Amino acid sequence: MSPINFRKVVVSLAMFAVVALGSSMVAKADQATFNLTVGPTLGTGNYGTVQLTLSGGAIIVDITLTNGAIINGGQQCSICFNSSLATDPTISISANTLHYDLIAGGSPGSLHGDGFGFFEYGLNYTGAGNGGGCTECVGHVVFTVSRTVGTFLSVFDLVQNSTGGGDASPFAVDIRVANTDGAATGFVGTGGAVPEPTSMLLLGTGLLGLGAGIRRRLRR
Repeated sequence: MSPINFRKVVVSLAMFAVVALGSSMVAKADQATFNLTVGPTLGTGNYGTVQLTLSGGAIIVDITLTNGAIINGGQQCSICFNSSLATDPTISISANTLHYDLIAGGSPGSLHGDGFGFFEYGLNYTGAGNGGGCTECVGHVVFTVSRTVGTFLSVFDLVQNSTGGGDASPFAVDIRVANTDGAATGFVGTGGAVPEPTSMLLLGTGLLGLGAGIRRRLRR
């Protein structure tokens, strides 16, 4: 039985870690899910999720609320978000849930999400009533975001924290916690900074360098 070649084992493990991390990074760039847990006026809780999926250069946004909550109207944006690109693109939406429409033709602007500061883009509820009188609001909204020029390369092209005070969040959703008259209303968001694929790539590069260093050391 031949002796174990520890040099090959260490190098193989290092390379496996880099490949695995790279695969994780690709998956993270193509799909990401964020938990809606922060509500400046409603308190911390489990309000639902925002899932982003890259599809053919566009980004599908799927917002699902929990416990009978609905996405409300009556504020500057019912669903608020940002672009992380250096030049904020003009966007369009398609395949959107009925009564939830893009604001101001998709040009980046300044929309206030109460408690979270300001956002560049938003959808508004355009159905009958709003606030406590909303009769066509729903708790599950889906829409596809496209650039009017060019395409998105990652879901993280639409992930950047809000600005201008309040709790920073890449998304804010105006909700009513139950579809009943008199139920509490307010914005909820994901809160906190979000890791981007660039960070994962830097970590992967570091591991690759570590593997190379180990290999050089074992050759001595």
